Amino acid sequence: MPKSLTIVAGFISVILFMPILALLFQSVSFDSLDNTFTDLADTVLLDYVLNSVTIVFYTLVFSCLFAIAPAWWCARYEFKGRQYLQWAMVFPLAIPAYISAYIYTDMLDYAGPIQSTLRDWFNWNSPSDYIFFDIRSMIGASIMLALALSPYIYLLMRNSFGNQNDHIEYAAQMMGANSRRIFFSIRLKLARPALAIGCTLVAMETLADFGTVHLFSISTLTTAIYDSWLIYGSLATAAKISCLLLLFIMILVGFERWQRKDQKFLDVKGSHALSRKTPSQLKLLAIWLSCGTIISLGFIIPMLTLLSYAFGYLDENLSENLWKHAGNTFYLAFLAAVICVGIALLFNNNTRFSASSGLAKVHQIQQNIASVGYAIPGTVLAIGILIPLGFLDLQLNEILITANIPAIGLFFSGTYFAILLAFIIRFSAIANGSILSGYQQVNDNLDIAAKTLNSSRSDIIKRIHLPLLKPSIITALLLVFIECVKELPASLLLRPFDFETLATYVYQFASDEQLEHGALASLMIIGVSLIPIFILSKTQRMS
Repeated sequence: MPKSLTIVAGFISVILFMPILALLFQSVSFDSLDNTFTDLADTVLLDYVLNSVTIVFYTLVFSCLFAIAPAWWCARYEFKGRQYLQWAMVFPLAIPAYISAYIYTDMLDYAGPIQSTLRDWFNWNSPSDYIFFDIRSMIGASIMLALALSPYIYLLMRNSFGNQNDHIEYAAQMMGANSRRIFFSIRLKLARPALAIGCTLVAMETLADFGTVHLFSISTLTTAIYDSWLIYGSLATAAKISCLLLLFIMILVGFERWQRKDQKFLDVKGSHALSRKTPSQLKLLAIWLSCGTIISLGFIIPMLTLLSYAFGYLDENLSENLWKHAGNTFYLAFLAAVICVGIALLFNNNTRFSASSGLAKVHQIQQNIASVGYAIPGTVLAIGILIPLGFLDLQLNEILITANIPAIGLFFSGTYFAILLAFIIRFSAIANGSILSGYQQVNDNLDIAAKTLNSSRSDIIKRIHLPLLKPSIITALLLVFIECVKELPASLLLRPFDFETLATYVYQFASDEQLEHGALASLMIIGVSLIPIFILSKTQRMS
C-alpha cells in the first residue's frame, strides 16, 4: 500500500471536513462590534426555529399521505398499467419545489386564473365575499415540498412492502384480523425502518430548502443564514445559525438510528413473495384517482405550465444568457462529477487494499468523512466554505502586497472555484456510495488471483477493477452531474459576479415573478433530472 496515497487521501479528507471545522471555529469567535446574533436571539431566532420545525412536521405529514398508500397499492395489487404507474410516481422528484411553488402561486393567488374565474362565475367582488386556500402559507409551502420530496418515501416503502410475504398475514387472518388491521399492525410496522429512513431524508431536505421558503417569505434557519451574510454582512452570525441547523440535522439522523437500533427482522420474503391481488373496480378507481392526482399536481401540471411559458415567451427564453449559464452549469457539473468519482475511487481503493493492514481503520475513517458533506445543507456548506477561502484570499493578497506585487483580489472565494468546491464536498458522498456498491460486487478472489501472478496494484485496478466498475462509475458521474445542476442554495451564496448556474438563473426569474422568461432553463433542469428515472425504469424492474 503506497503511503503517498494514504497521505493524499488524508489531505482530501481534511478539505472535505473543512467547512464543519470552519463553522465551529467561526461560531465560537467573539467580535465585540458584531451583535447581530445577540439581536436575533433576543427577537426572532426562536420564531425561525419554530418555523423550521413546523414546516418539517407538515412536510412529513403530507409526504406520508402522498407516498405510503401508493407504495402499498403498487406492491400489493396487479392491474393494467401498474408498471408505468409505479415509475410515474417518481417523476415529481424531478421538479424543484421552488418551481412548483411559483407555478401554483401564480395559479392560485387572488389575481390568478382560478380565483378570477370564480369571482366572475359567482359575482364575488372582494376577498371578504368568499374563502379560498392561501397558497402563500406554511401549509402551502409544505405541500410544495411534499410533492417534490415524497418520492423518497415512496421508493423506500415500495421496495419494503415488496420484500414482505403473506405468511404473517395468513396467521393474522386466522386470528380474526381484517385487512385494515393487518396493514397498520403488521405491514406498516415491518416497513418502519424504510419509513424512518425516508422521513429522515425528507426532513433533511426540508431543513435545507431555501428557494421555496424564501419565495413564500417564510423565515426559517436557512433563510436566516442567507440574510445574516448577504443582508447583515455578519459571517459570524451566519456560522452560529449554521451550527444550529447542523445540530438539527444531527438530531434527526441520531433519532432515526436510535429508534432502529434494537429492531431485528427476519427474512420476511423467503420463498413466498408478497402475492398480488386483483383490485375491485372501486379500489382500482381509487388507486388511479389518488395516484393520478399526485402525479398531476407534482409533475404534469408544472410541466405543461412550463411548456406553455416556453412557447408563449420563446424569444425571451432563447437568449444568449440561457446558453451562457447552461454552459457554466454543465461545465462545472461535469468537472465536479469527474473529481468526485476520482476521490471515491481513491478512498475505496485504499480501503480495499488495506483490508488486512493496520491502516484499514484510518482508510475507513477517511471514507466516512467523504460521505459527511451530503448531510450539510447548501447554505450551511456555503458559509463553511466562505470562511476559509476568505481567509486564504486575505493572506494571499497580504503576501503579494508585501512582495510589491499587485493584489489579485478574491482569487478563491470570488471565482467559480468556490462553487466547484461546494459541489465536490456536498456530492462526494453520492459518488462514494455508488463506487462502494460496485466494489462490493467485485470478488476479493480476483485480487488474490492477480497477486499470485505478481500483478501490481496499478495493474489490478486497470485490468480488473475499472472494467468491472464501469457501470458504477457511469452511474456516479451521472448522479453527481444531475445533483450539481439542481443545486441552488450553495450556488446562490457562492456564485461570483455575473456568473449564474441554471438553478440560480431560474430562481432569479421566479423570485421576480417572471418565471415565464426562465421556463426553458427550468425545462433543462427537469430534463436532466429525469435521466436517472428513465434509466432505472429500463434497467431495474420493480416486481
